[in-house]
Amino acid sequence: MSNVLDAIPTEPRAVIVEELMRFDPALLAELRATQAPTNKQRESVESVLARVLVKSFGPDWEPSARGLAVERAISAFFEAWPMDE
Repeated sequence: MSNVLDAIPTEPRAVIVEELMRFDPALLAELRATQAPTNKQRESVESVLARVLVKSFGPDWEPSARGLAVERAISAFFEAWPMDE
């Protein structure tokens, strides 16, 4: 059985896994145990990654290299799993 994270390309998946391990390991376990995320899980992933992204901004409001990787991870997640209407 594949899981939610298997639908995401390798590099952005690694970023998502790393950040969820740090900030929401329970959500990571949920995503690894299901084939499609709920809207609540999608929102939770977005929330975690958005907080990481905001913290990556420098004094000129440009994201760091890590922030750019997080931006790509957010895009990849929602390309694979768009929000349900």
